[in-house]
Amino acid sequence: MRLRLVRAEYDGAERRALLSAARTGAVPGRHAALIKSREARRRCLEGRAEEAADAWREAVHDAIHAGLTEEAAHWLYALRAVNVQYGPLTAEIDDEHRLAQALRATGSGRVLDRVRDPREQAMSSLVRKKPIEAVLSARCWLTDSAVTGSWAHETEAADFLGDLYTDSSEASLAASYYQQAGKSKKLVSLAETAGDSLLPIESLHEGPWWVRHARAALVAAQADLIQDDRAARLLDDLTDLATRGLAGELVELPTQSLTIQAVKSACALVSRGTEEQAARLLDLLASEVPREPGHYRFIDDEHATTCVDIASAHDDLAYIALTRLFDLAGHGVQKSSILITEDTVLRLMGAGSYRKGLADQEVSPSPLTEEQRGALCVKAAGFVAEKLFLADVILAELDPGHPSVREQAAQARDRILARPEPDPRRVAFGTRMVSDSFLVGFLGEEDRKKCLAKLLEVARDPREAALNRQDALSGARNVVIQLPTETQPATFQFSKPFVLGERDGSHLDERVTGRPHPLSSFKVGSVSASLRGQGLYLAAASATALEEKQWVRDQALVLLHSDDNALVQAAAVTLSAIGSDVTGDIDANLLATHQHIGVRQASAVLSVQHMERHQDLAMRLTKDSDVRVRRTLAVAATHVAWERAASVAALLDVLRGDARHSVRAAAISRKVSSGAV
Repeated sequence: MRLRLVRAEYDGAERRALLSAARTGAVPGRHAALIKSREARRRCLEGRAEEAADAWREAVHDAIHAGLTEEAAHWLYALRAVNVQYGPLTAEIDDEHRLAQALRATGSGRVLDRVRDPREQAMSSLVRKKPIEAVLSARCWLTDSAVTGSWAHETEAADFLGDLYTDSSEASLAASYYQQAGKSKKLVSLAETAGDSLLPIESLHEGPWWVRHARAALVAAQADLIQDDRAARLLDDLTDLATRGLAGELVELPTQSLTIQAVKSACALVSRGTEEQAARLLDLLASEVPREPGHYRFIDDEHATTCVDIASAHDDLAYIALTRLFDLAGHGVQKSSILITEDTVLRLMGAGSYRKGLADQEVSPSPLTEEQRGALCVKAAGFVAEKLFLADVILAELDPGHPSVREQAAQARDRILARPEPDPRRVAFGTRMVSDSFLVGFLGEEDRKKCLAKLLEVARDPREAALNRQDALSGARNVVIQLPTETQPATFQFSKPFVLGERDGSHLDERVTGRPHPLSSFKVGSVSASLRGQGLYLAAASATALEEKQWVRDQALVLLHSDDNALVQAAAVTLSAIGSDVTGDIDANLLATHQHIGVRQASAVLSVQHMERHQDLAMRLTKDSDVRVRRTLAVAATHVAWERAASVAALLDVLRGDARHSVRAAAISRKVSSGAV
């Protein structure tokens, strides 16, 4: 009978004959139950959930009459699994569980006779730390579950095998079993730990929705590792899947998990495809833009990021993609507003603030015409009228001469200067001091000085919460870099106690910052309460003399030994940006051994700045286990001065052969600029 069931998997005539025999009583009851359970499994894999449930109910009926109570219990759990995977999710979801528990108390009849249950043996071997026995038993468990149509156990066994292979450092085998079990989160976690190893991705055209969901999630997690030609093929497959999902043609849960994941994965690959593929994805997502006020789409963040990726990769689609980005921002998608204020979009728009920040470098021309840029600026002006998120900052970045900019800057000044004294009875979080300090830069020098004084006053006040004081220090940094150099020494002296930790200690530190007590019922967050990091940024921005820069450098090196990751990151960023005139004495080789990723990124920047000393280090960093280090190295190498281009040629050649697409793109797409690192 088992051989006939194997043949029935691929022979329709044999399958129909077996089903007819089972329904007419031409085979014993135990065989009829097995035939129906296998048919139910096949229907479930094909997405025919209601038919699968009916077949399992018939199998349960036959199994009970044949004395196979254990198998009947397994098939009741299969019914429950089908309801979970396909719906409906109702209050009666556990009815089958209760029936299965009652059945197991009446006997233990099984279709397959085993000396010991392979499930129990696998788990016992795992507890006894015998991985080989656990794997063998789990494989037997998975095989038996498939043979008997025990759907819930089949998924559990595949998941169990995935965990075993993960613990045994067999990532490829683990990925295959996790895909079979539909464990998307475990696949993403496995991809993160696998580093630059590409895990196997099975077909997106086959399998039930949760299996294809897991495969699509793995595609998104490994988008940077997939080969270019395969990335284009997968992009087509994912776009087809998303098109069917948005049209309601896929069999999945009402939450449309597969459709959403297909869209997200396609967005992750869109920059790797052709212009036609990018245009097709933009057209597909057009219907996701209009919405009622206050509504949100699960794909909004990926949609916004996709617009930037397409505009960056395809000049002919830049205006269409950026228009979509602005439309999303106009409908309240905050991710879009944030992206518009970042360097990539400012470069694409040819924004003056971006060019001013790179005045010493060769800036690639904007792909937009003046008319197209003007149309987008009109949209940005509309954001201000509608009081959308970051609307004032967006308009100031894109069109600083607009009449509304100065008006918004005056309002920002008034908000800073009118900030009330702290009230010990209440604390407000989420200030606008950082964005307001940027806008103040469009006012006169006297206004900026007044705002700087107020921000420093807030930063100095221990009655303020640490988060607010950190915002004040960040705002002061934004203002001081826009003031004449003669005003900066005083600010530098002001920042020194903060850098040394002498100003730490703020209102409610023990409750809203740092690590909460494990028994505390009031846990707000785990952000750092220290002001040293923001103080270091302010000191670096206001340091003008060589001695001041050297002091900042020394303090940054001290903070590298901190247990606070936020301070270590601040120190690493400062060392990367402070300038090559004071970093020549730093041992970049020592930084490269640090566990913190930010410090190793700083070592990559310093190795390129001082290539004559650290060429060997730079070449070693091309093999760093973290892609972020290699990507930082590539970006730094492509921004060296023209006269030093020869010194990084060999380095760039190595990076252009990196396993990661983002590293290769960083080393290839940018021309060596006339500015200096």
